[in-house]
Amino acid sequence: MPTIPAPAAHADKSGYLLKWIIFGACSLALLVVKFGYHEMWKDEWQAWLMARDMGWGQLTASLFYEGHPALWYYYLKIWTTVSSMTGLAGDATLQLAHAAVVIAAYAIFVFKFRLPLWLKACILPGYYLFFEYGVVNRGYALVVLLAFLATILVKAAGKKPLQMGLVLLLLCQTEVFGAMIACALFFYFLLDRSFFKKPLVVFKDTGTWQIFGGLALGLTLFTATVYPRGEQEALSQAYASVPFSLENIGTAFQGNLANTFLIGAIPDTNVFGVSAAGIILSCLVLVLLSYLFWAGRKVWWTWLAFTVVFFLFGAGVYPGGVRQWGMALVFFVICLELRSVVSPTMNVARTVVVVAVLGCQLYYSGMALLKEWQYPFSQAKNAARFIQAQVPGNVPIVAINKFAATPVIGYAGRKFYELPKGEAFSYFKWLEKIYLPPEQELKLFAQFKKVGGIVIVTDKPLDPARYPSARLWKSFDGFNLKNENYYLYALER
Repeated sequence: MPTIPAPAAHADKSGYLLKWIIFGACSLALLVVKFGYHEMWKDEWQAWLMARDMGWGQLTASLFYEGHPALWYYYLKIWTTVSSMTGLAGDATLQLAHAAVVIAAYAIFVFKFRLPLWLKACILPGYYLFFEYGVVNRGYALVVLLAFLATILVKAAGKKPLQMGLVLLLLCQTEVFGAMIACALFFYFLLDRSFFKKPLVVFKDTGTWQIFGGLALGLTLFTATVYPRGEQEALSQAYASVPFSLENIGTAFQGNLANTFLIGAIPDTNVFGVSAAGIILSCLVLVLLSYLFWAGRKVWWTWLAFTVVFFLFGAGVYPGGVRQWGMALVFFVICLELRSVVSPTMNVARTVVVVAVLGCQLYYSGMALLKEWQYPFSQAKNAARFIQAQVPGNVPIVAINKFAATPVIGYAGRKFYELPKGEAFSYFKWLEKIYLPPEQELKLFAQFKKVGGIVIVTDKPLDPARYPSARLWKSFDGFNLKNENYYLYALER
């Protein structure tokens, strides 16, 4: 009948409009929170300051110490040029650079994924995709973007093997978890081509080798740039001291499962440790997720392989915390998309599992956003604004704790000095020891700089007995979420 196509066309237009509403609302909300309320923490500033103040060679050589591959730093390096050419402040440029990645990931998810609209509307505002990887400016956003893009390509990898190989190569340069996701998606590609039933046919396909070549090159570059090659004693403190200890096994198991998929249902594992309730809930999550993906065996095997590798990494190498564990939630979303290709519908029981996971994500996202709106993240921004207004550019500022001072440096837009070197700095080295200079050394530094006095920035009050001449100028110790306070002292030579 001639009237049949009209409702279908109307439904298509309605669906397209709803996609734009979901995408536009989430993107707009993201920009409002980022530029209106979010205060950047030290590790957000660290990558930006390194990219801004290091040359390409020095930046590449420093990656092993940071523990992150090159892509995020190289991406920011380009944006530092934009900042210097336009005069746009560093904090605004960093937020803009990160927002561009996140919004691109949102666009791929909303317009290219086959998931039902109600799922898309619930997934994007969830804690990890909106807050942890959307509001907070870290390189994990690149993992999300490239992982989503790879998910689209893996379904058409036979037609676009070169593109798939390139995306997997880049995905390996985001984070170690990006490399895990890249390997998992290649594993899914092999399963989808019935590799274990007819391996010779798959091996003869040129496209398979193009994809594998991209992945292999990506893993090689990742290892070459990130694998620790020096300062082993210091670097070992950042990783599991006793690999596969009962404590690490419990933390990885509970953190990867209950603390990630039912976030907010138990106290943070990284802070409060493992509990009986957390282990029980984690076992339940494992069973329910296995049931969820069992309908599509290829997806189930892919999810299981990733989950096992993710757990082994946490138990044996780096236990991590909420921001790292969230990568499992990102892969969960990817598996939902792959599952929708095999089985577009879900029964009531599987729908309940998905709703339970997303309900926790939405609740925790709301709690995080409420705190972001109500309280300052730290006192770094307030201290920096005071410095901009009250400390002349020719007055040296000495930081006692480089690690703590980094966000103040970022917001203040000027370098501080460190002792005993007496050199200006902007970024720090993880696990670097704190040097507490005597008062006389501070006065000698002021004399060396040929100024009447200096300003000292510290994250803890100075001992009056040790620094009798240092006058407390301003305290920034009001309530903040990270309990990171700052104290400015004036010292005349």
